[in-house]
Amino acid sequence: MKLVFTPNPEYIHKVLVTAQEAGVLNKLHMERQVPFDEDTEIWKYNPLGKVPSFVMDNGKPLFGGLLICEYLDSFNKTAPLFPKDDTRWDVRRQMITSDGVFDATTLIRVESWRDKAEWNVDYMVRERRKIMLALKLLNEDAKEWLKNPKRFHIAHVTTAGSLSYLSLRNPITDCKLEPGDGDWDWKKEFPVLGGWYDGILSRPSLAFRLAKEDIAAYPKA
Repeated sequence: MKLVFTPNPEYIHKVLVTAQEAGVLNKLHMERQVPFDEDTEIWKYNPLGKVPSFVMDNGKPLFGGLLICEYLDSFNKTAPLFPKDDTRWDVRRQMITSDGVFDATTLIRVESWRDKAEWNVDYMVRERRKIMLALKLLNEDAKEWLKNPKRFHIAHVTTAGSLSYLSLRNPITDCKLEPGDGDWDWKKEFPVLGGWYDGILSRPSLAFRLAKEDIAAYPKA
């Protein structure tokens, strides 16, 4: 199995967590590709030119982080992260919601790389709204999560990953699109979610991160 990834480990966090939970992390062959480099070879793995991408043992491709996670979870015979009981639709909705926070965070950051005079502010404010509404919904979900702390599923993985990324690269405080954004703290605004997040981070699979030297050691092609 081959995982094709970008040097930013946040983009494959959920995939690595799922692989570790399934006990197959050491079976992944890692290859670095930067989609926007002129010499990138990402296109031979993914016609959409995105990472992460994946190659199964039979040589067939998979792409999209959540699909890759579901495939890796199929090897998890003890405590699968994708439930098949009556909670499966709630969990998948939570999974999509939190993954959307990651996407919106990324999109605001990418737009902010332009000269400020060229920012599409309406677009950025719309993405900001997605983050706020999604976190509000996840804050309510976290009330139920805290009632059953022993349970761990894919929505926990994607939510922890999105919140870690938001904490690391916070476009709300950086871009200051609305009054008060400079002092915005998602943990203060969504305290239930913040409390859940602080507790879940001790799980070994979530605490695991690729070191910069490890990333550099993986072949680029």
